[in-house]
Amino acid sequence: MKILLFPNGAEGWQTGIEDGFNSLVSTGRVESVDWFYLGDQCQKVGANPAIRAALELAEQLQPDFIVLFHVGKLPLNREFMDRLRGLKSRPLIVYDEGDMYGSWSKPLTPTMKTVIASSDVVSVRGLGPFRKKLASINPKIIYTPHHADIARFDREPYVLAERSMSTVLIGNRIKRSLRGRMPGASGREDFVRYMGKDFPERFALHGNGWDGFAGNLGPVDFQKQMDTYRDSWITVAYEHYPAVSHYFSNRLPIALLSGSLYVCHRHDGYEEIFKGLDFIFPFDSNAEAGDIIRYLLSMSTKELYERGLRAREHSLRHYTPQVVWANFMNNSLRLVGRDEI
Repeated sequence: MKILLFPNGAEGWQTGIEDGFNSLVSTGRVESVDWFYLGDQCQKVGANPAIRAALELAEQLQPDFIVLFHVGKLPLNREFMDRLRGLKSRPLIVYDEGDMYGSWSKPLTPTMKTVIASSDVVSVRGLGPFRKKLASINPKIIYTPHHADIARFDREPYVLAERSMSTVLIGNRIKRSLRGRMPGASGREDFVRYMGKDFPERFALHGNGWDGFAGNLGPVDFQKQMDTYRDSWITVAYEHYPAVSHYFSNRLPIALLSGSLYVCHRHDGYEEIFKGLDFIFPFDSNAEAGDIIRYLLSMSTKELYERGLRAREHSLRHYTPQVVWANFMNNSLRLVGRDEI
C-alpha cells in the first residue's frame, strides 16, 4: 500500500504524523509514505502552483491511501477532490480534523465542508454532539485520539524518581475575541486562580497570558514540555471543549509518557477510556480537583513514581504516534470494508 499525506502547518512541523506513518514502512506494513505540506507550500509559492504540484505528485505516486489534515481556509474545491478520487489507483481518501470546529465561535470553513463531504472517511478527536454535527455532512466517522506528538524527543531517564515540582499546568490563557471565547477558556482561568490560591507553593504555571497569576513561570517551548512534565509529580489541566465527549488534548499523552499523573476536568466518555486507571483523575469542580491533588500529594514519592511508570506504559501502549496512526489506518479501512494493514 502506498500512502500520500497532506499535513497542515509548516514543513516538518508534524513530527508525530511523520514518525507514525514512517513506522508503518519500517515495519513492513505498507510499501511507502510520502507527504506534501500543502498549506506551507501555498504560502511559499502561491495557492495555484502549490495545488498543481500536489496533484502532480498524486498523479505520479498513484497512492492507495490519501490523508488530508485540517485544511482550514485553503482554496481547495470539489474539482481538487475529484482529481484525487479520479486517480487510476482509486485511493481511499480520509480527512483528519484534530480541532473542534462546528460551533458559532469556530465554524466549519467552506473548504472543510467540501473536503469532509468528498472524503471516504472522516477522523475526529471528539464524539457526542460534535460528531453528530459532522455526521450530517459525512456519516463515516472514526475516533482518533490525540497522540504524544513530540515522542521523538523522549529520552532517558524517562521517569524520574525525584522531582522539583508538585503540580504543573501548561496551557495558554485564551482571551475573548469578536466571536466570543473558546469553550473551556473561562473554566481554565478559574481553575488556575483556584490552584494559585490553594496551592501557592506547590503550583507551577506555564503558558502565554498569565502575567500576574500565582505560579506563573512564562511559556515553555513545545519541544521542552516533556522535560517540564517529567519534573512534576502531577500534571493538572482544564481542557478546552468541555462539552465534547471523549476529547482530550495532546498534553495528556505527553504528560503520561513523561511519567506525570494527570488531574483534568471531566469530559463525557472519560469513564470508558480511562476506567480503572490509577494515574488519571477527572474532576467535576475545582474543589474536587483540590481534594484529588491533596490525596495524591499525601502519598509517598515511591507510590507516585510507581504510578508514573504505569502512566508511561499506558501512553506507550495507546498514544504514541506509531500506535495511533496504525489504528487510524485500520479503523479507516475497516469502516469501508477493506482489509487491515
